[in-house]
Amino acid sequence: MVVCPQCQFENPNLNKFCQRCGTSLTQKHCPECGTTVPLNTLQCHNCGTVTGTVYLAVVIPSSSAIAPAENSPESLNNDHLQGANTSSESPSESSLDRIDTEPPTPEELQTPELTESQAQPLEDIFSQTDLEAITIPAEDALCPPQEPPPSLERPIGAYLDPQDRYQLLDPLPALKAGETVTVKVLDTQPLQVSPLKALQDQSTAPSHPDVETFIIPAAQPYFSLASQTPNYFPRLQDAWESDSYQVILLENFADFPRLSELWSNRKTTPQQIVYWLGDLVELWVLLETWGCRQSLLDLQNLRVFSQNSQQLCLQQLYFDQPDSVLSLSNLGQLWQDLFQQSQRTLVGSLTEVLRDVMEAKIQTVEQLRTALMVVLDEINFPSNLPQQQTSQNELLPSTLNQSPTLILGEKFIHLEAVGRTDVGRQRDHNEDCFGLQTHIKIQETPQGQIRSVRGLYILCDGMGGHAGGEVASQIAVDTLQHYFQDQYSEEFPTEEILQDAIFKANEAIYNENQQEVRSGSGRMGTTLVMAIVVNHQVVVAHVGDSRLYRLTRQQGLQQITVDHEVGQREIQRGIDPDIAYSRPDAYQLTQALGPREEQFVHPDIQFLEIEEDTVFILASDGLTDHNLLETFCETQLDPLLNPQTDLAPAVDGLITLANQYNGHDNITAIVVRAWVSNP
Repeated sequence: MVVCPQCQFENPNLNKFCQRCGTSLTQKHCPECGTTVPLNTLQCHNCGTVTGTVYLAVVIPSSSAIAPAENSPESLNNDHLQGANTSSESPSESSLDRIDTEPPTPEELQTPELTESQAQPLEDIFSQTDLEAITIPAEDALCPPQEPPPSLERPIGAYLDPQDRYQLLDPLPALKAGETVTVKVLDTQPLQVSPLKALQDQSTAPSHPDVETFIIPAAQPYFSLASQTPNYFPRLQDAWESDSYQVILLENFADFPRLSELWSNRKTTPQQIVYWLGDLVELWVLLETWGCRQSLLDLQNLRVFSQNSQQLCLQQLYFDQPDSVLSLSNLGQLWQDLFQQSQRTLVGSLTEVLRDVMEAKIQTVEQLRTALMVVLDEINFPSNLPQQQTSQNELLPSTLNQSPTLILGEKFIHLEAVGRTDVGRQRDHNEDCFGLQTHIKIQETPQGQIRSVRGLYILCDGMGGHAGGEVASQIAVDTLQHYFQDQYSEEFPTEEILQDAIFKANEAIYNENQQEVRSGSGRMGTTLVMAIVVNHQVVVAHVGDSRLYRLTRQQGLQQITVDHEVGQREIQRGIDPDIAYSRPDAYQLTQALGPREEQFVHPDIQFLEIEEDTVFILASDGLTDHNLLETFCETQLDPLLNPQTDLAPAVDGLITLANQYNGHDNITAIVVRAWVSNP
């Protein structure tokens, strides 16, 4: 099956367009110049920007594919026959070639005498010097000759898999026993879902029998760990084993910044240093179960998603050696290497923690967690430290005096949002309306602060002409805001609650139409897209063609909602997208709030989880028409994941972009940014 990159609909393999939303399944736009490029190419042919999907392939040679070493031990304690036969004919059997029940007689042991002609060769083919120079290798006469193992070596451009899907971007060298090589490959069928990716997306438990069927043992840690804690580990794209090698195909983290680089960056805060130490402790516990703690002890393997995200991750996993004995002191040595390379000064008590870890005075993870919490408290409240100690410590900037205490190891959500609306270049009035509310609640406890967040974000695109569309959109926003403020201000709403709220908004607009005796196209109405965030949970509801997008580092830009319009309705009925959108009424809405009674309103409701830093974009069609967000995702949207990007001017930039490339309609956008902090 081929999964649409916009709406995630599963299409037949031969489809060129998504049956649900009409998106091309063979091409996409270059994020840099907007040129249409095939999905199976690495770079844009116009500007050279990398547009292809690249994975990191971990290649492990199979034992049968490795030639034995020249000095390998011989079997049977050298108790076997050795020799060579240069004759092309099979030698005749002699009494010495068979095992008899009785010893041979003396006559049988006698060597027959040779005649003069037999004893003297007719011609000296080899001289004595030539014969001495010839070396005949010893062979086991009891074993038949074996074919040489197939070569693992592959040039750039060759395919790594039998299905010719994953194309090598690096040459694959000839491998030796016990050697593992990582190379980059281009996925020439990026929308095809591999069996392992489908299994992982379904969040199947690692103990499920399907895992044993589909996943080779070397890949099982990736599947399990990435499913449990996706922020730390690359996701498993595919894995297989052939006669020559095993391959584990992973998300490509090789181009991410190294942890050691950001550790040395003076802009990195002392809190972040301690957070990373805490992450390493938690990873130590996770990897111990799988025997992969060695993965943490290689500085080249420790990466960060980006310089601005600060999220620690591992490029790949390394299994511990069978005879290795690892302890927390090895982790302490890694910390010491990081500080020595960066030449950063340690916080006062962190020096003691590091020393105690390396000297095995701290022997348990619980002790180490507690010690790091003490260090973090010192950083957050430097005024409690002696003045002399503070002045000598370069890791304690004065701006941290009022920083809140965070509970180490617990994740929390920080939420911020900005909304903007614009009349556009061709309309004389604005029928769009939006409302947003963000609440952050902080509770002090003896262990630190506990944060909870809640956000309500509503966007409506009205219709019905002057004094109609803007009225409908405003009624919808007001009704929904009052509903959730008065009745469900704290708890996370259920699907039934969402439907009830939307029906009440529809009823309010419908009654207004009835009172004003509006009919036909004069009946006012509005689209709706709404998101409610409560900590890590999100519920999205929509009616009409206003959209919600989700942007993350791991999944990129995804269109979460599917437009309620005639073209999409026809595609869902199996009509070819080209035919569906050739209709003159293809973009006519099939649903809206207000024109009809509630039995004609069927909102789509979806529940989501915030598992990593996420940006939600609620937008009217003035911003989303002509695939504007998809085309300019890299330049306009990706920077929103940078915590240093100010949301207000960024949203203003989206409005300007829409006026430049669309401008035919009102333009409204709400950008919600959710940070997942992991102290």
